[in-house]
Amino acid sequence: MGKIKSGIILGIIVLLTAIFAVLDFASFPIGNTIKDYNSIGSTIGLGIDLKGGYAAVLTPKYSNDQQDDIDELFEGAVDILRTRLDNKGYTEAVITVQGVGDGREIRVEIPEVDDADEILKIIGSSGKLSFVDSADTEYLTGDDIKNAYAGYDQETGKPVVILEFTAQGTSKFSSATGKLSGQTMYIKLGDEIVSSPTVNEQITNNSAQITGLESFDQAETIAAVIKAGRLDFEFEIGSSNKISATLGENALPASVMAGAIGLVIIFAIMILFYRGMGIASSLSLTIYTVLLIVLLALVPWVELTLPGIAGIILSIGMAVDANVIIFERIKEEYAAGKTVTTAIKTGFKRAFTTIFDSNITTVLASIVLWILCPGSIKGFAITLLIGIVLSMFTAIVITRFILKLLYNLSGGKTSFLGLKREVLLDDED
Repeated sequence: MGKIKSGIILGIIVLLTAIFAVLDFASFPIGNTIKDYNSIGSTIGLGIDLKGGYAAVLTPKYSNDQQDDIDELFEGAVDILRTRLDNKGYTEAVITVQGVGDGREIRVEIPEVDDADEILKIIGSSGKLSFVDSADTEYLTGDDIKNAYAGYDQETGKPVVILEFTAQGTSKFSSATGKLSGQTMYIKLGDEIVSSPTVNEQITNNSAQITGLESFDQAETIAAVIKAGRLDFEFEIGSSNKISATLGENALPASVMAGAIGLVIIFAIMILFYRGMGIASSLSLTIYTVLLIVLLALVPWVELTLPGIAGIILSIGMAVDANVIIFERIKEEYAAGKTVTTAIKTGFKRAFTTIFDSNITTVLASIVLWILCPGSIKGFAITLLIGIVLSMFTAIVITRFILKLLYNLSGGKTSFLGLKREVLLDDED
């Protein structure tokens, strides 16, 4: 590849990186249009510590015969509420038990709440699902449901909740629809009727739909409550209110500024030690940062918190470490007498095993944390997982490509890449 072609390709890469960097971080008006452009970074979900959210205190209502098992009941309630919120996408929600004895309550803090009423339905509903007739005779319960998820009706295109029955539930549903043919079946969630379809004929399928819903969000909420199971005792909403960012409104801009300063320092050190290779790594890390912002905005489970920012910083450190390993291998190969082209090829090949081994363990740890841990730890795991996978790609693929372009532009000068051979002399006796 000649100098001109290499220069054109490198120029396009730099231009695209600059454009996406602007789109990632800058918001600006678009001509005379009504709606302004909001940066990609501004669409990333933020946690309570960075943006605030919504808090509700749940006061339990339980009977005297439940007093002996109250500790286990509270633990179970916290687990069920956590599952409901995770199923709805609020992975960064904080759930704590406050108070002692009979005065215990559950406090739920949820970031970035658009519809407080929907949240109250998620955390305030007992979650007891039942299929009943006009006389309130119960035919099926939530125990007969194997799975529940939100979807759209294929004929009407309206949002529905799709229920999948267990084998016993399928038999019960078939019997119920046979008895209620021509009548109305009421599907209740707690004391609320969420759907009241008319049974036209006996249904023997192992699935059914909850229809008549106002929005897809409502369908998701109902599905999340059904999947998580019902609470062993009911709650009433003691208080609910908006809460401000626990770290302050300036925490995020300050973190972004600190990150930018840190990257500039890293770029300077890499260029100082590795010259042309340092330039390649700096451009590669810039591309990595731009792509990371895009991915964080696209992945639906990301809600950025302080632990999440820590995961990003750790992944950047791993990306820098990968570049250092690669460049040291290249220097070793060149010092051993190989040509620059061969040294680059062999250096990347030798470094790959080391980089893969060190990163794959982090990836596996992130997956385990994501699956098993709640709240902010899950946020840390998600950002770290995305960052590590992306850092491997940029270090192994993008850095290598840019390095070849820069070497072609330098006219094949080894000094530009900071490569040199050392003559080793044996000690004389």
